[in-house]
Amino acid sequence: MANTTFNGPVTSLNGFIGGPNPNAGVTGTPSDTEQGGNVVYTVVNSTTLQIQSGPYSGQTLLATTSKANMIYTDNGASGVAIYAFSNGTNWIRCDNVSLVVSTS
Repeated sequence: MANTTFNGPVTSLNGFIGGPNPNAGVTGTPSDTEQGGNVVYTVVNSTTLQIQSGPYSGQTLLATTSKANMIYTDNGASGVAIYAFSNGTNWIRCDNVSLVVSTS
């Protein structure tokens, strides 16, 4: 499957497939922002996500270095799972465009 970067709005007729990709990026590092994987991030704060289990446990993904990336987090909607994206400063919830938060 090809990797594509989009600028501007994107329309999908059959929905989007999202999730981390354990095969993406440099060998030995979790570049898990591409589709097809199985690593779930947990919100530390609005700028930092962290992998909580598995071989990459403890590694973080910063919003400041992940602009335009979309991820799945298990607690980003006040403790509920949600998709989010980076605007280059913070992780933003996809449902209401507010900052991700781990608890209410």
